[in-house]
Amino acid sequence: MEKTIEIKQSNVDAAYKVADEYMKKVLDALLGRNTAKPSLDDYKSIKSYADACIALDEEPIDEEKLLNAGCEARHIALMKLETISRALWGRNFKPVPDPEGRKWFYYPWFALYTQREMDDMSDEDKGGLLCAYASHGAIAGFGALNADGRSSGSAADVGFRLCQEDKEKAKYFGKQFIELWAEWLLLDWKIKTE
Repeated sequence: MEKTIEIKQSNVDAAYKVADEYMKKVLDALLGRNTAKPSLDDYKSIKSYADACIALDEEPIDEEKLLNAGCEARHIALMKLETISRALWGRNFKPVPDPEGRKWFYYPWFALYTQREMDDMSDEDKGGLLCAYASHGAIAGFGALNADGRSSGSAADVGFRLCQEDKEKAKYFGKQFIELWAEWLLLDWKIKTE
């Protein structure tokens, strides 16, 4: 017979108040609030770093330990982005850099525009993506984007781990995790959510 445990609402509220993102997922599961488990079969079910860890069956990184060891917050953001990227790849996609350039990969594209330029754009144009390639497959892997012009040809020479296999996933990766991207890129962006 299953045992029932009673918990006061005030205790639940207090636990949520001090919980990090990962712990909130654990609390949701304990309280039966978790409706959809993050899955490698549906990239849109990965809505947070905690979701990526759950889908990959990995423990989240110990941010406090890393910060105390001298790791910068932007490097922690990059570690999280790499974990999220692996989760978004899903169960069946195995990315392999193609030094010959026959395979296309996609990287979220962030362009800086004036407010006037943004006001004049359609919603579709605001979500534009960069089609990037890993030019040196052997070194592809850590994280940089080299733009040769404002919105012209660009190459991700060493950013392969953050690339996705299609435009839709790359767009989702950029928009859903914009705060982490801004933290990694050290941009003092004002993030507007609609």
